[in-house]
Amino acid sequence: MSRTLALGFACALSAACVCSPAHAANGWDESVSGDLSNLGAGPTSLTLGLGSNLITGTTGRAAGVVDRDYFSFTLPAGTQLQALRVLPGSTFLGVSELSFIAVQAGTQLTVSPTGGSAEGLLGWWHFGVNDVGTDILGLIGSGFGAIGFVDPLPAGSYAFWVQDTGTGTARYRLDFQVTAVPEPAAALLLLAGLAGLAARGLRRAVRRPAAWPGPRGSCPVGC
Repeated sequence: MSRTLALGFACALSAACVCSPAHAANGWDESVSGDLSNLGAGPTSLTLGLGSNLITGTTGRAAGVVDRDYFSFTLPAGTQLQALRVLPGSTFLGVSELSFIAVQAGTQLTVSPTGGSAEGLLGWWHFGVNDVGTDILGLIGSGFGAIGFVDPLPAGSYAFWVQDTGTGTARYRLDFQVTAVPEPAAALLLLAGLAGLAARGLRRAVRRPAAWPGPRGSCPVGC
């Protein structure tokens, strides 16, 4: 790799890293800040910042009443929701040990929690023990019957709904990871660096004969 290409590639990687800070920003902890709204028409308004945004709460059923949590936030222009991770410390109820999460575009969640239809939702997912430590944003976008989306979620307003209808108390710990959208110049520089590496690899491949793909003993003379 030429020095110029290597320098450009390194700068592109550096720019990409700058766009994805890992420091903790804003969020919500029900044990400190109070219970999140249980009305989709009036979700708790949150502020998310670049980096990790931890949202911690409890749901479940007590005396026949389901505690649902609704919250909303707006991602400013130039930012995106890159990932949504289920963190250790999350607990689940019932035989299936699954909780429910859904998202709708806008500042309200108008879909009925007892309507039996995902129409109007951007996406939804049942998350459980097997999802702890993983990013479920893309899975939410694949929820059956919803509009659907491909992660990351772009700038805009979103309302989220979390619930667990099992009897008892379930705890969720979710990390909403917000990043800056890469600058076009940085992205182009990164692509140029990758293209240069690919071209170099191709030149090497042309100079070096390919391995014979046939069965043993069928290689022609000179391969």
